[in-house]
Amino acid sequence: AAGGSAAPVPRVHCDYTASGAPRRLQQLGAEGIYSRLRGRVLTPEDVEELAAGRFAFINVWRSIDDSHPVMQQPLAVCDEKSVAEEDRFTYELRFPDRTGENYSLRHSRAHRWYYFPRQTKDECLVFKVYDKREDGPRFVFHTAFSDPSSPADAPPRRSIEVRAIAFFDPPELEEPVDAMRTAHGEPFAGR
Repeated sequence: AAGGSAAPVPRVHCDYTASGAPRRLQQLGAEGIYSRLRGRVLTPEDVEELAAGRFAFINVWRSIDDSHPVMQQPLAVCDEKSVAEEDRFTYELRFPDRTGENYSLRHSRAHRWYYFPRQTKDECLVFKVYDKREDGPRFVFHTAFSDPSSPADAPPRRSIEVRAIAFFDPPELEEPVDAMRTAHGEPFAGR
């Protein structure tokens, strides 16, 4: 849940579809997307211009547990090259203010799944859940799953997922930003 916590999702899915991702970008644009590169909130015109080019939604997932690796409900990702187009199907996610659209996946023995056993806090998975460009991986299916090698007393999974939007070949900036700033205008110190 945005800004909150959610349980691991033991359902094979991809967070966006070919039509859902552009729609979500427009919704986020209307809410205000802060651009560190431009040092300001993007205008609806900025978002429209960026959406005309290539963009991708990228997930970054990792443990936040200082004491234990992920042993319960690790995250697995499916090699998109092993997914036939007819294996995908859509479903809706209903929210109070919008309806989202995700892909799910029909089971196939051809699917190739991967995960990091006992993933630690200093390791992360980075994967695309949408890419406008159609000549490469676009939709990485993923799921939490019960790992049969996990000990019965494994600690609960504690993890975080962050989603970013990458814009490729954006238009030139009219005026360069001298320093990165936070959404409140202070200089961005970073980490």
